[in-house]
Amino acid sequence: MSDRSNLPPLSPFLLARIAEMLALPWRACRQRNWRRRGRCCWLARDTKQPFCLRNLDAGQRAQFDAVAEEVRDIVDYSWFFSRLAFASSYRDTRALQDAGMAVARTVRSGASLREFRAFAAMRAARPPAKYDGEEPPLPKGW
Repeated sequence: MSDRSNLPPLSPFLLARIAEMLALPWRACRQRNWRRRGRCCWLARDTKQPFCLRNLDAGQRAQFDAVAEEVRDIVDYSWFFSRLAFASSYRDTRALQDAGMAVARTVRSGASLREFRAFAAMRAARPPAKYDGEEPPLPKGW
């Protein structure tokens, strides 16, 4: 795995869309208005992240961060001629990539959305996942 510490932080808009896709406003938010709306409307001043993320425990936050990193990769590298298809042959990894595709679709518009739709069609043509579990890590030195 490459060093991800040099990447810029995720945008508050993208974090809010991820939280909404995972239904965090309904399940973790303590503000009744945001639970009713089903939208993340309140950002913490210090971290610039949706406030409902503070209500997650360590395990839930780790899973949220895994989805967020997958979404970042898909948003950054989802173009038709990309060598990355985000179509793993392992079921758990494919489920994570499917969630990332759902969020990445919501942050696109205009010409970028047309390009993303072409990428999604190319990805849909890939064979379905056939192995159980997560994709094994790459050997050292890759």
